Parts: sequence; C-alpha cells; structure tokens
Amino acid sequence: MLGRRNLRVKVMQALYAWEMDNSTPFVQLEGNLRTQIHRAVSLYLINLQYLVEVCNYSMVDKAKRMAKYIRTAEDEKASTTIAANRIVKYLQDNEEFNTLTKKDGVRNYINEDLVKKLFNELASRQRYKEYSAHTTTTLEQDKDIIIFLLKKIIHDSSDYHAFLEETFINFDDDNDLLLHIISKFTEAFEEERRNYFQSIEIWEEEKKFAFDLLAKTTEHNEELVAIIQPNLKNWEMDRVAVLDLILMKMAVCELKYFPTVPVKVSINEYIDISKLYSTPKSKDFVNGVLDKVRKQLQDKGEIKKFGRGLME
Repeated sequence: MLGRRNLRVKVMQALYAWEMDNSTPFVQLEGNLRTQIHRAVSLYLINLQYLVEVCNYSMVDKAKRMAKYIRTAEDEKASTTIAANRIVKYLQDNEEFNTLTKKDGVRNYINEDLVKKLFNELASRQRYKEYSAHTTTTLEQDKDIIIFLLKKIIHDSSDYHAFLEETFINFDDDNDLLLHIISKFTEAFEEERRNYFQSIEIWEEEKKFAFDLLAKTTEHNEELVAIIQPNLKNWEMDRVAVLDLILMKMAVCELKYFPTVPVKVSINEYIDISKLYSTPKSKDFVNGVLDKVRKQLQDKGEIKKFGRGLME
C-alpha cells in the first residue's frame, strides 16, 4: 500500500493548489486527491502487469529464435523457464488481479517495444542465464529472479521511467515505494497461502487518513495559522515559503487532531518532506518552528494522544 509519507505529499499538493486559489471548492480538492491516489493504484497494477509481460516475452523470444533458418548457439539456449515462474503464474491466474487490471485499463499502458527492451536487458544478465539453465526451479529461485527483475531491471530502466512519467505526474513520488512493496510481497510468497497479490481494499484505512488530513487542515486553517505565526521568529507570514507554511499547518493539524499518530512521527515526516520538496533552508526552519509549537501545545495540554509512546 502507499505509505503515509506518500499520502502526505499528495495532500500537500492538493493544499498547494488551494493556497493558490482559495475559491476552489473543497469537493474539488477531494476529487483531485482521489484522482492522485487512484493513479497510484493504477501504477501498482501496471508494475505487476509489466512483471508478467516481461516474463512471458521469453516465449515470444524463443519462438522468434526457433523460427530462424540458421540458429546460433545462443538461439538454441533460449529458455521459457521464467514464463512458468510460480509468481507469474499466480498473478495470471488471480481473478481479482485480472478483474482490476481490466477495469483499470492497464493493457493500455503496456508498450510491446518497452517489454522487449526490458526482457532483453534481463536476458543479458548472468543471473537470468543461470536461472534459465534450470528445467525446473525451486520457489526460492523463482522469488530471487522476480526480485532481481524488479530491482535491477524495471527499477533501473530509464526507458521505463520515461514512458510512465509521461502519464503519471507523481511517478517519482510513488514508484520506488510500489516496487519495494512488490519485492516484499515476493519475499513473503508461499505456495500454500497464495498471499502474493494484495487486494486494493487494504489501502482503504490509509486513504481515510489522507482525506481526513485534507479536511481537517482546511477546516482549521485559520486556527493553525494563528498557532504557527507567533513562532516564526523574525519572519513575516508573507516571507514564509508557501510549501513550508503548508507543511507546518499539516504537522500542527496532526498534533492536535490525529490522536493515534505519534508526535515524533508527525514532526519528523514533515521535516523530511520539506527536505525533498521545499527550499534548502526549509528543514531547519520547519524543525525550529514545529519544535516550539509542540512545546507550547503540550504545556497547554492541547495535544491529546491515545496509546503508549504517542506523546514522544
């Protein structure tokens, strides 16, 4: 599933649009956020489908080699072992996965030339040659080659990145995490349990967090500004970077209105996001302001967290 940091970034982007035009109806902000989350789900499905397509291209490759009038030694070694990979077969046979990919139009994103490039890159690697030399494979060997394909071929392919960046604006925000998640699913795959494909429904709780954060940050906007403003040292509000202000409002919103999110987690997350998306000096600035706000809110008893360790 998408991590909360990725969801916070999507909320930040929605709030940035709102800062630029406060007349934007909240329902439109929600719609934009929903669209961005849905596109991340689509990207998750597309990564899985490319995994399947690249592995199955081994059959196309072998057929072309065998059709040659004069075949090389390399042609004769062509293997379709990876097409019978347990994880690939599981995805192909998984009804929910097939239903979702069809509903989401995932086939529209499959570029045959790109599949061929990815397969050829995989086939050139020694790891693949060693795997393909087996007529039968163990589950661990099947896992190993899929993780290699995800981490070293798909993840590192500039062609793959360029192709999907044209469609998915937040490709860089989401895809590393999604490939990591798929790799973790692969490591945990067991034939008996068949737990590889994770249903989209498991994302619902995290999506609720994102929509609640968007709603509460806009609802309490004036209050959040009033809390932050006295802690800006010698800075005037109009000199604060827009993204810095948005991130601080989101952080303070979590401190006050999200009782199950630990204080330290909220502050650290927004400091890290500021390093990635705002100015070079934002990290220290955001850190300093949030630390002051945290102390003030705690002294007033306005931070109420449920559970051990959540106030730390």
